[in-house]
Amino acid sequence: WIKRQLAAHADGIRRAESPMAALAHQSFAMVRDKIFDVVNNDFGDGYLCLVGGIQINLPVPMEDHFLPCTFEMRRTGKPTEDLLREMKEFR
Repeated sequence: WIKRQLAAHADGIRRAESPMAALAHQSFAMVRDKIFDVVNNDFGDGYLCLVGGIQINLPVPMEDHFLPCTFEMRRTGKPTEDLLREMKEFR
């Protein structure tokens, strides 16, 4: 699935200043969009929290990092809360 989805973006990824970073961001965007297509709040009146991002694996002795790209709170009948945007405002 990912290879088929990436095919349309291969030239742009290849031409990017950092092709590996462009590949990671494009892959994340495709998976995020697919998850947003299938997720629902049909489980009751509770909250659904969606957290997603890009795992950055670094060589030893450096520590790996997680780049958060999505942090949302959803609830039936309420607007989606973009908590990532709110967190960035605290910087």
